Amino acid sequence: MITRKSGEKEQEKPSAEASFQFGVQASNDSELEQAAESFGEAEQSFDLGGDFKRAAESRAMIAAIEGQDGLLEQSVSSFRYAIQLYRDGGRPTEEAESLLAMGHVERQLGHLDQALEAYLMAHRLYQSLHQVQGLGHVALALGHIELQRTHLDYAAQHYQEAIDYLRAAADTTEIDALKSLANVERLLGSFSAAEVHCRLTLEKYRLSEDVFGSIDALADLGRIYLDAGRLDQASQTWIEALNLARSAEYEEGQGDASLGLAEVDLRQNRVDQAWLEAQAALQAYSVRRYGLGIANAERLLAAIHLRDG
Repeated sequence: MITRKSGEKEQEKPSAEASFQFGVQASNDSELEQAAESFGEAEQSFDLGGDFKRAAESRAMIAAIEGQDGLLEQSVSSFRYAIQLYRDGGRPTEEAESLLAMGHVERQLGHLDQALEAYLMAHRLYQSLHQVQGLGHVALALGHIELQRTHLDYAAQHYQEAIDYLRAAADTTEIDALKSLANVERLLGSFSAAEVHCRLTLEKYRLSEDVFGSIDALADLGRIYLDAGRLDQASQTWIEALNLARSAEYEEGQGDASLGLAEVDLRQNRVDQAWLEAQAALQAYSVRRYGLGIANAERLLAAIHLRDG
């Protein structure tokens, strides 16, 4: 027998599902305001229909949109609500995923203690569920936190742990952990280890035919050679990166390679050439409005000007 109350619940589900799917489509079309509105309608309908898991999914989607839209504090609040819904509904995997996502937003806000707390809660859940892939994602996030805190040895340990977990899970995110580990090893002055891991990163990008990733890895390898004082190898590597970036019309890659070549030229007292390369880097970064790259190029141009003056 269908009671009036259960009938109302059944009527809510089609409306809720339609709103949710409309939100997904709007999100894919980058219509974030419309997507958030649709997910809000879906959440309310799922909640009224007693489907708290789907209500939590809707709220988590809203949180992700708020994060994309730069509404970071609101995103954290939405994730907290979704996490509570998942917890109440006995959905530990989804709870862990939302904790991890909330931790990323907290880290963007510079709230490292809150981010760490969220990551550790996610870690405990993934550990209880024996989810190796989730543990890998948490280890990678913990590495990023330790890097932000300039605890380089701890960051390296977490990145290695992430590599081990993600490789066991056959998760392609392993490449991000390898790239991060190589960067930390460079900062620690462990140039041989950094080169090994950077070359492995480059190999994986090439195997997956990721041209932009390959260019970024070459730029990182050049940086390792520069810091190790191997200027000829740095120059050769950045020339290779620059040629690839031009072929791929990848402006940020062109900027990174040109900036690296400018640093080599400056160290070798080729001031005029360094100026030209730094100007080329600034132009490439400006096309993409890449703020960090522009700042780095302007810093190097100022250093060149002082040397020339």
